[in-house]
Amino acid sequence: MVRRHDEPVTVRTVTGGATDGGTTAGGEDRDGRATDDGPRDFVWRGRRYTVCAVLASWQERRAWWREVGDHPAVPGLPSPGRRVWRVEARPPSGTAGVFDLGRDDDHWILLRAHD
Repeated sequence: MVRRHDEPVTVRTVTGGATDGGTTAGGEDRDGRATDDGPRDFVWRGRRYTVCAVLASWQERRAWWREVGDHPAVPGLPSPGRRVWRVEARPPSGTAGVFDLGRDDDHWILLRAHD
């Protein structure tokens, strides 16, 4: 079962940067691909989860129209795409789970938790 969350999370990336919904330490190369290796750990609902493995990573389109109406070409509006990492992560006590973490522009969100 997959549960959708779309909740903000604080993420530290493999390159050492910590984010709290703000900017990340990793940048992008000339083709727009993320240059960091993804999340190292994240805090969700007050619990820190350590990433055991990055299972997959992809780019997906998001429903930007729900946020901004019919103006996708206006400068300063959120981009229509997001980078997603599917990770296996474990809290300090408990079993590991699978989570989809997305980065919208400079903000990280927990998109889905897999049971």
